[in-house]
Amino acid sequence: MKQTQVAIIGAGLAGLSAAKEFEKHNIDYLLIEKEDIVGGKQKTSLINGYQCDHGFQILLTAYPEVIKQLNIKALNPYYFKNGAKVWNQTSFKTITDPFQNPFYLPFLLYHPILSWNDCWKLFKLKLSLKNQSSADIFASKNITTASLFETLEFSKKCQDYFLKPFFRGVFLDDELTTSARLCLFYWKCFLEGTALIPHDGITAIPHQLANQLNSKNIIKNTAITNINKTLISTHTDTRIKADFICCATDYKTAATLYNLPDKTYQSVTNYYYETDTPPLNNSYLHLDGSAGPINNFHNVTAINKHSSPKGKYLFSVTSIPNKQTSEHYEKNILNQLKLYFGNQIDTWNLVTQFHIPQALPHQSISHSVLNTHYNTQNTYFCGDWTVQGSIQGALSSGRKTAKQIINRIQTS
Repeated sequence: MKQTQVAIIGAGLAGLSAAKEFEKHNIDYLLIEKEDIVGGKQKTSLINGYQCDHGFQILLTAYPEVIKQLNIKALNPYYFKNGAKVWNQTSFKTITDPFQNPFYLPFLLYHPILSWNDCWKLFKLKLSLKNQSSADIFASKNITTASLFETLEFSKKCQDYFLKPFFRGVFLDDELTTSARLCLFYWKCFLEGTALIPHDGITAIPHQLANQLNSKNIIKNTAITNINKTLISTHTDTRIKADFICCATDYKTAATLYNLPDKTYQSVTNYYYETDTPPLNNSYLHLDGSAGPINNFHNVTAINKHSSPKGKYLFSVTSIPNKQTSEHYEKNILNQLKLYFGNQIDTWNLVTQFHIPQALPHQSISHSVLNTHYNTQNTYFCGDWTVQGSIQGALSSGRKTAKQIINRIQTS
């Protein structure tokens, strides 16, 4: 039997963040992971030379926990362009912040999607968010994101073509019932930072955290079969006795281990295509607010040239399944791509696709503090589901939960 002060279950971002905090304070810990790699939902697969993240994943440089915990420069980042290209039923139109791209200002005078009133409201919101702290935002009235857009009185075109598909892609929420608090928090982060893809894909983030840990404290390929108070049994017949357990798994795994109630999740399907002749070669995110199956896509190779073999281009296409799942077969994806680019899509080849049924928790209510409802005397829970479904949420929950346990250890 192995003994430790803290047993961390799950080596996703939350578990790695917690382990980093324990290591910093010289707390004895074991990090138990059922897979052969760390990272949880932050996965990247190399398929025939193509670098494919599992799901549409980006890192925002303005996340407070990213600033605290990650070395952005060491990730060798590649950046999206500020703004987006928005489909208006006939072509893609650029929307970007004129304060970051001054040459774009004259185009706003006759923009086909944004009215002058929309531009004024976006500018006022930018100033408002700049002067608000995260605490201010999460103390605001809890309404849905869809209601927020109506309350702010953005035009129908602005909402349907730009705001709704943009935040559907963030929340994976087709109806935008996600809390407006979370919408405003992310909006502030997008305004104050930049979206990036690491050189080696999203998996570079957990690997950076893991490289700061003592590898002897990480146990991989080990599934938990039973937990009796703080005694852990595994499928390898290894037993671990801990003073405290830090459960850093996804909610489904935590619910199975601890008999927690069901929770609603948002799903996403991500398709990767390769082509020799890209119809566009820019580093914008492209949005489509129509009723079709595609919500957003981007040319991965235009952002990170190392993501595909030389002379090839990789496109990432995101679909957010709704109740009419039959509309999201791959042939419908191709048909919608043909609306954009014509018959050259017939030459595209599917590299792979990922369906992630539990990509993000449904977040109709959002707070800035950890959900400690399920914590017991010696068991603590962390993970994005305990605060907010994002890299920010996972990192924050791991660090803060570790601090709670450290405080218990140091005061006992």
